[in-house]
Amino acid sequence: MMPLSNLLLETDLMRSFAVISEFGSFSAAARRVNRTPSAISMQMKKLEEQLGRQLFVREGRTVRLTADGETLLSYAQDMLRLNEAAVARFHEPAIEGLVRFGAPDDFGTQYVPPILRRFADTHPLVEVEVVLGTSQNLLHRFDEGKLDVTLIASVPGGINDGIGEVVFVEQLVWVGIKGGKSHKLPIVPLALSDAGCCWREAATDGLISAGIDFRIAYTSETVLGQQAALMADLAVAPMPASMVTPQFEVLGSKHRLPALPSYHVCLCQPSGIGAAANAFAHYVRESFKAP
Repeated sequence: MMPLSNLLLETDLMRSFAVISEFGSFSAAARRVNRTPSAISMQMKKLEEQLGRQLFVREGRTVRLTADGETLLSYAQDMLRLNEAAVARFHEPAIEGLVRFGAPDDFGTQYVPPILRRFADTHPLVEVEVVLGTSQNLLHRFDEGKLDVTLIASVPGGINDGIGEVVFVEQLVWVGIKGGKSHKLPIVPLALSDAGCCWREAATDGLISAGIDFRIAYTSETVLGQQAALMADLAVAPMPASMVTPQFEVLGSKHRLPALPSYHVCLCQPSGIGAAANAFAHYVRESFKAP
């Protein structure tokens, strides 16, 4: 076997591998990367031989990743993103300026850091001013021209529905402390954000439709405030599934709570903004596409 120090994985192989994992088919991936299916097959054979591991399980006309394939995928995605950043750093025209960017603080700390990191890699001369707040406050600042690009949250049929471009969709779930009893109370206590929050709107509308009595026991502009009430087993709350940490549990129909809708992360970007803001908006979209 070739010494590990001499074994270099080709970016071209990584790109084909990532596309196959996305489409679940060699033929579909071949069309995407403008190669023949046989060429794609040979690439993957070479890759499997280099690593000495089976990366795919074939199921009829489709393929799925093995456990080793899943592990490699995360490395492949990192390699491709780094390659993109390196190429862009030297080929994109130097852009300078200020971008005023808004994001809801409920998920801003989760999604904003990777966006800022990727953008800084390729646009080191652009200053980014970040504003975290409620979706309603961000929309107000955006309408006043105080933000160049902003993310907001919405639910279908809710207060912000139809505003901006949907860049990410995630399921809302009911959350309580693991082993807690708040959801068993005759009148369900809720920990919610302030009025105007789409998560609050979805939760109260769902409970009203289901005929379940509730009271708003705690309000907070941030998830941390809601989580404090949950940790004390004083309430339950609606949250995105990705924010459910090990000390909490997802509650559902067996806990007599109604299903919640998905929520949308939407990008608001006015027409006619400068090159720096346009480039930043592009990176926001791409960051949500990246696994």
